[in-house]
Amino acid sequence: MKFAALIVIISAEHEDKIKKIAKEAGANGVMVVQAKGSGYEEKKSFFSLTFEGNHSLLFYILEENIAKGVLKALKKELENETNGVAFTAPVSHIVGLNPNLINKFEETIKKEEVL
Repeated sequence: MKFAALIVIISAEHEDKIKKIAKEAGANGVMVVQAKGSGYEEKKSFFSLTFEGNHSLLFYILEENIAKGVLKALKKELENETNGVAFTAPVSHIVGLNPNLINKFEETIKKEEVL
């Protein structure tokens, strides 16, 4: 069984919407990290105070096929509705996963093979 890390960088205001889409596509657990970013555009300022905006980094560890499905589900939202980015990275070694989670991944794969 191969795993992938799915990382989503999104404006904090869209975090709940993205988590809902991901969950509906099969991603259950997520690690959320609050972050600030800086881009190539000039930052907005108000009375010499700079506003960079708050961002959320969403980290998922998923079975590879589930990660692809979640990424596909997020594509429309990220390209058209919100300003964010999502990508996957292969995970070659992993420890600490809940055995129930691994069983769920295996059941999902078996169901997909039948279809």
